[in-house]
Amino acid sequence: MKRSTNLPLSEFRVGLIVGGSFLVGAMVIIAYGKISGIFSRQVDMTALFRNVQGLTQGAPVRLMGIDSGYVSGVEFVRFQGKRYVKVSMRLSRERFRELSAGTSAEIHTQGLMGVKYVELSPGRSSDGPLNASLPIMGKESNSLGAVMKSGKDVVRNMKDLSRSLTELANSAKSGEGTVGHLLKDPTLYNNVNQAALDLSSLAERIDHGPGTVSKLLSSDELYRRLDRTLGSLDAVLSEARNGQGLAGNLLDDKGTARSFKDSLARLDDILRQIQSGKGTAGRLLYDPATATHIDRILGRVDSLLKDMKENPKKYFTVEVHVF
Repeated sequence: MKRSTNLPLSEFRVGLIVGGSFLVGAMVIIAYGKISGIFSRQVDMTALFRNVQGLTQGAPVRLMGIDSGYVSGVEFVRFQGKRYVKVSMRLSRERFRELSAGTSAEIHTQGLMGVKYVELSPGRSSDGPLNASLPIMGKESNSLGAVMKSGKDVVRNMKDLSRSLTELANSAKSGEGTVGHLLKDPTLYNNVNQAALDLSSLAERIDHGPGTVSKLLSSDELYRRLDRTLGSLDAVLSEARNGQGLAGNLLDDKGTARSFKDSLARLDDILRQIQSGKGTAGRLLYDPATATHIDRILGRVDSLLKDMKENPKKYFTVEVHVF
């Protein structure tokens, strides 16, 4: 039986509906950013940039990372005598209410494919509401090109540094400059070698010699004595801090400190009188007549003692009585 090649009208309609559904679904997926806001109330606003870095119509507009609209147009304009790129945006009214007069716009890159989008920062609520009729001044962002340019500058600086180090190394090898003299002149090596020998000799004497440092390092008895001395000193300082002993009384007892101060004042007064020649001690030190008189007396006493030693019978009489 021969099969008919004509399709029924109902099957043709089903195929047409399925194909149309696939086409509409693809268009929705591709243009989701535009279609998502068709049925919502939107606000038109603009931002001015010096360079949009490849931003195109239909790019997403995000508020603090949340998709809130899309770019409706990109064109050149003049503003205050300067050329800018005006980016027209359509933002949902609900998101627009979050913006303030201090809102800023910046172009960012998403993913490895370099998809551009506009990022809005709402600013502070104290700045007041944003006027949609006034443009927002966009900020310059660090694009990949700027990063690559900076990297090229770093590489160029590294090359210059490497070239300078190479020249310095060549100058040092040839004996030029201070570094070259240090490398070529054997005096520095000899001085360093001699200093190392002196340090080694000093360490040997300290380790095995009879000096004080050697004893401090090797003698346990000297260490114990030093430890006891430091312990005693610490005990004295502790007593003084606690108000014990003479030092403690001087530090804490106001009466003892006052008596000690008065004693020092009296001693200072006595020394001042002696220095001015007053009193017996002052005359002995500063009056020549008194000194001469005492010298004569001492001379007579010395002569008397000498005569008594030579002629004892003249001064002493011994009587013996026998009973």
